[in-house]
Amino acid sequence: MPWYRMPAPEPMGELMEAGQAPAIRVLIADDYPMVREIIRIACSARPGLEVVGEAADGIKALELCRELKPDVLVLDLTMPRMDGFEVIRRLRAEHNGPKILALTASDDGTEVFESLRLGVHGYLEKSAPVEEIADAVETVATGANVFSVEVERRALRSLGEHARRARDSMRTLSRLTARERQVLGLLAEGFSNRQIATRLGLSARTVETHIGNLYQKLDVRTRVQALYQAARLGLVDLDMTSEG
Repeated sequence: MPWYRMPAPEPMGELMEAGQAPAIRVLIADDYPMVREIIRIACSARPGLEVVGEAADGIKALELCRELKPDVLVLDLTMPRMDGFEVIRRLRAEHNGPKILALTASDDGTEVFESLRLGVHGYLEKSAPVEEIADAVETVATGANVFSVEVERRALRSLGEHARRARDSMRTLSRLTARERQVLGLLAEGFSNRQIATRLGLSARTVETHIGNLYQKLDVRTRVQALYQAARLGLVDLDMTSEG
């Protein structure tokens, strides 16, 4: 897949010796040994790239970043114990982490959008040729960005979807009364109809009426569907809610 480089904002660090730049220190984080091996081969075959460590899960990747201080982290976004997105968030919070080249086998536009929003320096598919991987590592090490044309298209599609959901959310929210929003929030917290009635000082029948109105306005028939739709629109926050 074709990709391009954006101009680096500044050159690499000072030369260690005349005509020789310091090696780019690379940390590889992926839960599949074969993928780590491919990336290691790609880096080892390129003068100036040095693999300083490998991690098979997100927690280990975070620990090794802090310990080894690599220049570039080649990071799988879907790993056990801690996913790549959380690794990126924590490294960004520390303000002095490595440049991040995200790797994925997914074509999910939402994943692309979220990784770009978090500030990765590059986004590459795992199916990329070995030479392309090495080129991408070198490029992000300079501070430039590496994204394929298709990756940008996915991100734009996802951005459009986010905007559409935001508009839908605002329209739906504007149709809900203050009491209906209260009831919806308590439903999301797991309260039963009877508990909601007690909490709000209402009769059980009144609560049932509010819930019926919510179902109609959200265009659903069950409590689960109502909560899923509300979470999808950003009206409530459910830890266990995910896109289907």
